[in-house]
Amino acid sequence: MELDLASLASVRAFHRAFSHANLPPLHGVVCNAGISVGGVPGTPRTADGFETIFAVNHLGHFLLTNLLLDRMCENGRIVFVTSDLHDPPAFFPVKVTYDNAAAIAGRGPGMRAYCTSKLCNIYCAYEMARLLSGQTDRHITVNAFNPGAMSDTGFARPAGNALVRGATRVVGAIMGTLIGKQSTSIASGAALAKLVTDPALATTTGTYIDRGEQAPSSPLSHDRDNARELWQASMDMTGLSESDTVFPLTPKAG
Repeated sequence: MELDLASLASVRAFHRAFSHANLPPLHGVVCNAGISVGGVPGTPRTADGFETIFAVNHLGHFLLTNLLLDRMCENGRIVFVTSDLHDPPAFFPVKVTYDNAAAIAGRGPGMRAYCTSKLCNIYCAYEMARLLSGQTDRHITVNAFNPGAMSDTGFARPAGNALVRGATRVVGAIMGTLIGKQSTSIASGAALAKLVTDPALATTTGTYIDRGEQAPSSPLSHDRDNARELWQASMDMTGLSESDTVFPLTPKAG
């Protein structure tokens, strides 16, 4: 089924098609789609008017998961794939603050936009887990997953000649090793699959899983006020209404 996370209309069309396809309930939704700086040359916006990295990495997933909640089975699982770069190391030339989220919604792309979108993924996972914890009619877990630095995927490889792409891959591997976060697509893929399928993780929710192990995310990612504010802003930007999803959408206080 066609689904373009850069288009809110496409997300809604996908939900309609899925809902009418007479398919069994969903067990898992893995929000793994994403783009980095190399994937969006220039300063493009989506048809909805949002900066593309922010729109694809956060807004599209936010709307998609909310709409699909009505299709999920009991004990369903949702995973938002995030990144170490939601909390860049000290030597990285990017400063991530929550205020960036509002700024990048209307400005051009950059590494800061990517890093902030990954922070938004964690806020979204934590807030959705909190909202769902108040539901008594179904049990759905929501977690954030960090695959680590995977230079073998080519994900962060910029457009250009083979020499530039090769150099980027080598530098990415070195950086991953320096910050102790190197992994491979095979290892991280297996850890991600385990999070969705392992019976031992059936009750794990509202957590940050780093390459298969539960770990603390950044202090900033635990700011409840930021998470609630982002949730409300995301509702407004995507046009999500209370009738679109399975629970009241006013973020819980406390």
